[in-house]
Formats: sequence, structure tokens, C-alpha cells
Amino acid sequence: MIFKENLFKNKTFLVTGASSGIGADVALMLNELGAKIIAVARDEKKLLEQQKKVKNKDNFLIISKDLSLYQELDKWALKLSKDINGFDGAILSAGISLPLGLNAFDYIGVGIKTFNINYFANMQILKGLVDKRSKIKDEASFVLISSAASKKPGKGMSLYGASKAAIDTSIKSLALEFAPKYRINSILPGYVSTPMVQNNSQRSGRDLNAIQQFYPLGIGKVENISPLICFLLSKGSSWITGQNFVIDGGGESL
Repeated sequence: MIFKENLFKNKTFLVTGASSGIGADVALMLNELGAKIIAVARDEKKLLEQQKKVKNKDNFLIISKDLSLYQELDKWALKLSKDINGFDGAILSAGISLPLGLNAFDYIGVGIKTFNINYFANMQILKGLVDKRSKIKDEASFVLISSAASKKPGKGMSLYGASKAAIDTSIKSLALEFAPKYRINSILPGYVSTPMVQNNSQRSGRDLNAIQQFYPLGIGKVENISPLICFLLSKGSSWITGQNFVIDGGGESL
């Protein structure tokens, strides 16, 4: 562990997409660093599996929630924040990726579904968290998980890339709205070996060896991403906001 013990003692963070991938890994890391975690995902069974792995079990609460039903998420997030007496920040990691070409039968329908989860759900949650009634803590930090696909989307990734690009653009405006009270940044991972990314590769028939050649430092792992998230939540990054951080093992340089 590169961070000092109990770095986030007495801090509380909301983590969405906490049942697998980057969300799951950073939830465990923050818990190990002393934070209280409210872990949110749709699959309660997977959340319970994550709960078994945590170091401080009393500081890891799980909530099963379908974030595709985004319309009421602002009210839900506001109530949740009031109930726990305010968050010190949030990691919004939940998302879907459904590779699809423009001529596909339900391209627009899939696009709406993709944006509902990847973009509008995140905005609604943020809206609830920063509400004046939510008791959000001063100097709170928000980290949204975007994707390198927002800059360099591959074939069939127009919808996914666009939904992530919307995040990257919005956080630059939101940073101005939130300052100086709160900070917000996005992280743009390249190809990281998560269940979602692996499923997409299988569906598209992409060979991992072919993908590997585009990454000088190899295909990423979730543990390559979590330290950057922790840094952006910490006081060490107190002068950083409105930034889109690419972390892709050198892939963007090719």
C-alpha cells in the first residue's frame, strides 16, 4: 500500500458500480485505508461477496440499486446523504458498454439506455449529493470513471465513447460550479481487464494478443487505477479539479 495507514479515517464515500471491476477494487482499498464505504450496485449477491473481502466490515455498507432508473436518483442520493450525515466524496463507477454499429436495428434505443446509466444517472446522483440539504462535507471530492474511449473509441464504440465524453465535458463545467467548496475530476482508463471489458472483447471477437500490442505497459488491471482515485480523493490533490486523467499504460502515445 502506497498510502499511509488510516488516510481516510472518519471519511465516508459513496461508490457506485462497487460489485465488480474498478468500483469494487477502489471500495476495498478505501475501506482498508480507514474509510466508511457505502457500496452501491444492482447485483446484491456480488455486493455480499465483496463485503466478505473487506478489512473493516463495520465500515462497508451495501445497497442494491438499479441506476438505470435515473429519474429519482437525485432524491435518493439526497436522502442517503442526509441519513448518513454527509459524504466526503463519491466514486461514480457504474456503467455499461454495448458495442454497436450505426446500422444496427436498435442503435438509438441502445444509445438511450447507455446514456441513462453512463451519464444521466451520474448527473442525478451528483445533483442529490451537492444539494444544500445533503450535509455534504466541505472539500468533498468526486471522481467519475470515464474511459479512454471518450478520446479514441474503437469500431462499434460510438455510443459508449460519446456517453463517456459527455462526462469529461460536464466535469469541466461542474468544477467551476462546485469551486471552491468541492472538487470533481474524471479518470479515463484504457483497456483494463474487468468483466465488462472482457465480455465486450468476446462479443467483438477481439484477440487479447492483438489488444496487448497497443499497450506498451501491457493490459491494465483494476489495481492500476485505484491508487489514482485515492489520490484524487485525498488532500494531496487539493489543487486539482476539472481534469480528465488518461491512465492507459502508454496506449494513447501510439
